[in-house]
Amino acid sequence: MMTSGEAPGLKDQIGRTIAAGKRLFRAHVDLAKAEAGEIAGEVGRMIALFALAFGFLFALLMLLLVGLPLFLAEWLLGSIGWGVLLGVFLLIDLAVIAALVALGVSTGRLVLALVVGIVLGVALAVGLATATDWPHTIDAALGIWLGLIVWLVGLGVAVARGGIDGEALKQRFTPDQTIELTKETIEWVRARTPLVPKS
Repeated sequence: MMTSGEAPGLKDQIGRTIAAGKRLFRAHVDLAKAEAGEIAGEVGRMIALFALAFGFLFALLMLLLVGLPLFLAEWLLGSIGWGVLLGVFLLIDLAVIAALVALGVSTGRLVLALVVGIVLGVALAVGLATATDWPHTIDAALGIWLGLIVWLVGLGVAVARGGIDGEALKQRFTPDQTIELTKETIEWVRARTPLVPKS
């Protein structure tokens, strides 16, 4: 125990150093836990979006399994096949979009692909309606089909041009604050710890 005018003893200094080291260690652990929670949230979001993509692909499979016989029967006898065909392309588009959003592709590029698909689909439907004597249901179905195909191709073009930012994707899952703070702490300790030569 020291009085007001005395310098702290070796035992007090060691005790304070150990207590400060424990507080520093706890602070690092708390920061690592916080960053791990953020990373877990990002992982959960990515898993949920990939699960959504696989869900759309499962729905596509179910639609094909149920719809293909209907399509073949109606193709030979009538026209319910358009529903199956357009449903398949819509689900493909939605599955691709979910996967691209999970990978961090810009929503602006995804929306642009949709707008181009809509514009070209409407243009084809209007062009067929004015230039052919087909029933307007066929004109509309062909326009929708083209729109869905163009949307899918547009998504591919958007990814081919812009790519997927692997660094940004990696950054979402790296605990940068913990790493930087640990480096700073190591440098701080090195600067204040005299190196004693080995005897």
